[in-house]
Amino acid sequence: MFGSQALETAVGLALLFFVLSSLASALVEGLSRLMGKRAKDLEATIGQMLGDPRNAIADQQRALELFKDTAIYSSARAAAGHGAWFLTERARPAYLSARSFADAITELGALSAPTGLRGLDKRVEALVAESGARVVEVKAGLESWFDETMSRLGEAYKRWSTGVLLVVGLGIAVLGNVSTIHVTQALWQAPVLREATLNAAQQAAAGSTGTSLEENVRSVQELGALGLPIGWTNVTDWSSAAWLWPHIGGWLITALLLMLGAPFWFDTLSKLVALRSSGARPPLATKDGASATTQAATSVTPDTVVERKISGP
Repeated sequence: MFGSQALETAVGLALLFFVLSSLASALVEGLSRLMGKRAKDLEATIGQMLGDPRNAIADQQRALELFKDTAIYSSARAAAGHGAWFLTERARPAYLSARSFADAITELGALSAPTGLRGLDKRVEALVAESGARVVEVKAGLESWFDETMSRLGEAYKRWSTGVLLVVGLGIAVLGNVSTIHVTQALWQAPVLREATLNAAQQAAAGSTGTSLEENVRSVQELGALGLPIGWTNVTDWSSAAWLWPHIGGWLITALLLMLGAPFWFDTLSKLVALRSSGARPPLATKDGASATTQAATSVTPDTVVERKISGP
């Protein structure tokens, strides 16, 4: 009974965190688009790559303007403007391929003569020396340079989004009064609530993480309809430490757990639902210490033989 109760409580919590983290991720992504975060980071990084790091403001800005004047970037900017509903003249690409970057550098004439951009000229000079001035290899080096830089930029964006996700998650926890401590207590003590969340979890596990903001909001509302103690409909007593501190602690726990992200909680939810429905999956023979496969791999020596009697007619 304890095992089933604990597992069903874990399923309910995983469902809650999956729905809330999906909402939080949608809000963070919406904020990023509103700010033009990826486009700004891309342009700033290109300017830093091509310009002189010792004169960040002037040379890097000049390098970026020269790069933005290329036909390659202009085409990418025009394509980005087609997807904008308003302010299309301010639309900028959030991504650029390594091949497009190398083609834009070629368009700047960096492969045939110095451009006056210290960062770019220094990198091209090194690539020309390494490749023997073969254009294909120089462009391959430029593509590798761009990919490596974008990889580091992607890691920086993840750190930024994780920090913002913490703030957004805390806001959701407080505004929605989502205390992990109280939700856990409610699930643990109410079999009917656990059954309701289990049914909802089975449906959610059959879906995906790619939902819209409106669908995420509706999912949160449905969680409240199930009977989970979320929202500000319950009795509050700010003067009571017994009420206040478990809520504050529960809000912080919720915010920290939401930082793990919707994909993590979707995977966790799917595994818990599968475990609840069919029990634990038996291990493979290669991972089962008692199996003949494992014993044969670890214990059998060349002198070991198997005698087999063959019965005659």
